[in-house]
Amino acid sequence: MVPAPADDPALATRPGDQLRLSGAAAERRARWHLWRRGWHIVACNWIGGGGEIDIVASRWRTLLVVEVRRRADAQPLASIDRAKLDRILAASRALIIAHDLQRYRLRIDLIGFDGDGRLLRRRDIMRQGQPGY
Repeated sequence: MVPAPADDPALATRPGDQLRLSGAAAERRARWHLWRRGWHIVACNWIGGGGEIDIVASRWRTLLVVEVRRRADAQPLASIDRAKLDRILAASRALIIAHDLQRYRLRIDLIGFDGDGRLLRRRDIMRQGQPGY
């Protein structure tokens, strides 16, 4: 697969472009991972309620909100703190209200990619408690 010109790291010239491109690539991989598992991707980078949702997906009667992280170290999911989780929850509530999605069960997952590109996933974090170690 040939990357689109905007995704070509060789074209990243401004400070932060390389980081932004690697984050976009991580989100594409996460969407592919979810799609292969039967999730229907309904929105990407949805902004509202004071936060941003990287991926919104649905399957059956579950609305899945996903935060995606890519870090060079071995624990990309540990970078999600309580403040980030609060912003994700606020954005999720705004999404549900804006699109009348109260009939869905809300589930929040975290997907991270470590420096070796391995996918790490923590499912349904609201049932497991606060993310991170």
